[in-house]
Amino acid sequence: MPTSNIILNATIDLDAPLERLWPLLSDTDRVNRLVGLPAFERAEPDQQLTQIVHGHYLGFPVSWREHPFEWVFEQWFQVEREFAPPLPFDRLVTGARLTPLPGDHTRVELWVHLQPRNVLGWLGGRLYLTRKLLRDLLRVYHLLDARASAAVTIIPPARKPIVDTRRLALGAERLAQFNLPAALIERLTTHLGSADDVEVLRMRPFALADRWGEPRLAVLRLFLYATRSGLLDLEWDVLCPNCRGASLRARTLADLGDEAHCSSCNIRYDVNFDESVELRFSVSPDIRDAIDMPFCIGGPANTRHIMAQLWLPAHGTKELRLRLTEGVYRLRSRQLPTLAQIDVVAGAQANPASIRFTEDAITVERNGLAAGDVVLALENATSSSLLVVLEQSAWSAQAASAAYVTAQDEFRQLFSSEVLTPGIGVSIRNLTFLFSDLKGSTMLYDTIGDSPAYARVRDHFDVLRGLIGRWHGALVKTIGDAVMAVFPSAEDALEASIEIQRAFTAGEIGRGNPPLRVKLGLHRGPCIAVNANDLLDYFGSTVNITARVQNESVGGDIVMTNEILSDPGVQQVLKREDLEVEAFERELKGFSQTFTLYRLPMHALAAEALMAADVRQD
Repeated sequence: MPTSNIILNATIDLDAPLERLWPLLSDTDRVNRLVGLPAFERAEPDQQLTQIVHGHYLGFPVSWREHPFEWVFEQWFQVEREFAPPLPFDRLVTGARLTPLPGDHTRVELWVHLQPRNVLGWLGGRLYLTRKLLRDLLRVYHLLDARASAAVTIIPPARKPIVDTRRLALGAERLAQFNLPAALIERLTTHLGSADDVEVLRMRPFALADRWGEPRLAVLRLFLYATRSGLLDLEWDVLCPNCRGASLRARTLADLGDEAHCSSCNIRYDVNFDESVELRFSVSPDIRDAIDMPFCIGGPANTRHIMAQLWLPAHGTKELRLRLTEGVYRLRSRQLPTLAQIDVVAGAQANPASIRFTEDAITVERNGLAAGDVVLALENATSSSLLVVLEQSAWSAQAASAAYVTAQDEFRQLFSSEVLTPGIGVSIRNLTFLFSDLKGSTMLYDTIGDSPAYARVRDHFDVLRGLIGRWHGALVKTIGDAVMAVFPSAEDALEASIEIQRAFTAGEIGRGNPPLRVKLGLHRGPCIAVNANDLLDYFGSTVNITARVQNESVGGDIVMTNEILSDPGVQQVLKREDLEVEAFERELKGFSQTFTLYRLPMHALAAEALMAADVRQD
């Protein structure tokens, strides 16, 4: 009986456009789950970038060597697997190619190549592939096509959710006590009760916010309070800088170290709050029994920042054609220590870029490609096959990074126990700091007396905390009459600063009190997050510079560095408020260089604030 290779091909035309189908069809983990394939239990790195995967099928233990997925964004993907005995198959290659058709339709070509190990494998392969796998795969593709055609991204669960409806309702009642929008609460509870298992595990609040058409911060607040209400559990994913998969999951910040290891990429890397650590949420096991098992180890959907990944043979060439938007991209190989940057910009020439891979370098003959259809001519000058990766340099804007979340006032209030292990300092690439101080507080005590003066100083802290929180910042600590606050963005820090000065000029005048003169300083840059007396605090030159910048304030004004002034969002705020800054130079204590600082002058802020007060009085 013949035992030759089994080659099957199928072509289907789907109604949805390619850009809607690609995210669904290339999500091989979801497709495998819907097809009914078994989940795998563990994977371990092997030689030549492969993984040894272990699982069970029909009650029997199975294992296989999985080669890295190959794909080109919105074009094709495929994977090769080598099976170990006793399975009667040696090798399986599966893939799909998507081609746009007129009328926003899409043609999908599927291929399955199976190499049997023996006669049993040939017979079983013919029956299984033709009568079940291919049929089930086409069924799932049609299901996903119907969803994509209707612009519905929520896929029905592969199994009926097991939900404790009583506890879900009780959690929703608790959540309603936090004065959150009822529509958002209903949306979350419906999602937790009806979505697929994968949709309620390791949820990204910003991604769900975009899908729901809701403000990102509103959904993040919802998730934080839902955690306090018993609906959700939060966890911190430590992401590998290469594959950007979770190398480690920590229940608390205290479980984090200052470095991590990715077993898939076999690299160690420093942990930082900007990119490496992301906050995710999962439904509480008390609410729902969701199965947390992977059904595919690779695939384009697992690393959406990678636009193309393919093998380039030794001393071989390939032409890579794909569509790229404006931005910065990296070209690298997992076998080489170097990488190259490719800039895709508006107005550039559309000529192909020639790229040569050697043992020591990746050379780009010309850079600055035009956005749209891009051609990369790849040449491998080495004696080994290379896995070439083209990826977006920017990290996902849908990630709720630890740097962003821990700078939110509500997070610090709700989860004050979330601090790092003592002795561990985690780097943060960029945060904006605000330092304030109350000028003339000693004279205030002498003028109006200790008790009234103390009340005004205490109330001024409440005003500061409220305005800082309103603009998405967090009050880190108070030092005497001074405040240290942190913001994810320079724009929000300036908005808060302007409102602070308004409150302590026009606001005090409107209440019949003499204005309080608050000194404000702003600066942005890298820092270190640390555990200081069981509180999350920040240290480093950026923090020290901000404190010195605040010393240059005369009260009622705002002093900032060029790192603040050059921010595009800050420029928009200044233009909107029709405010101009005054530049001056200072040597800051403890720093050798001379700093150029910028003052938003007191008279401009005071006049604008007094006008606002007059309008309110009228």
